[in-house]
Amino acid sequence: MGGVAAIVMAAGKGTRMKSKYPKVLHQISGKPLVAHVVQSLKEAYIDDVTVVIGHGRELVEEALGSDVKYAYQLEQLGTGHAVLQAKGQVDQTKIVLVVSGDTPLLSPETLTALVDKHRKTGANITVLTAIPDNSAGYGRIVRNESGLIREIVEEKDATPDIKEIKEINTGTYCFSGEFLFQALENVKPNNAQNEYYLTDVISLSVQAGLL
Repeated sequence: MGGVAAIVMAAGKGTRMKSKYPKVLHQISGKPLVAHVVQSLKEAYIDDVTVVIGHGRELVEEALGSDVKYAYQLEQLGTGHAVLQAKGQVDQTKIVLVVSGDTPLLSPETLTALVDKHRKTGANITVLTAIPDNSAGYGRIVRNESGLIREIVEEKDATPDIKEIKEINTGTYCFSGEFLFQALENVKPNNAQNEYYLTDVISLSVQAGLL
């Protein structure tokens, strides 16, 4: 798929899994989680793929080999910080597709549809959302009166009212490249996790009148 660069976020420790291995290297159907994600990208004809790695990075490189590029997040400072580490690897004139390395069921058809939607609308940001039976633990999609996304609020930062929202963030996005990396410079770690959230790009851009 021409004009698209993908960033795969795969730097986390996965501490909740209580494993010495990076979360993205746990296997399903005989392959690491992150390998399924890269395969879906390739099947969607996205060949420009950068994987952001940190914890256990040598093991991830060994698993994926030379078929992708790598960027390094040496400190775990959040999703926004992770994406920023890939800035030097990404052609900012392209659409930038950001996906998580622990989402093995993300299909090439879904990725293609998301990119097509982004292209057709001419948006700066397009977010893939879902409405699961149980929204607990996920970032919530907060929309304005017109139905446009106003912000994404992480569970740990959510008020009781926001926790009632069923629509969640899947951690999959399309951005206009130049817009993304300029916006990330304004993200601050003003949250319960003290991390740089990629999702803050949305609320900051809404406040600036850019969305």
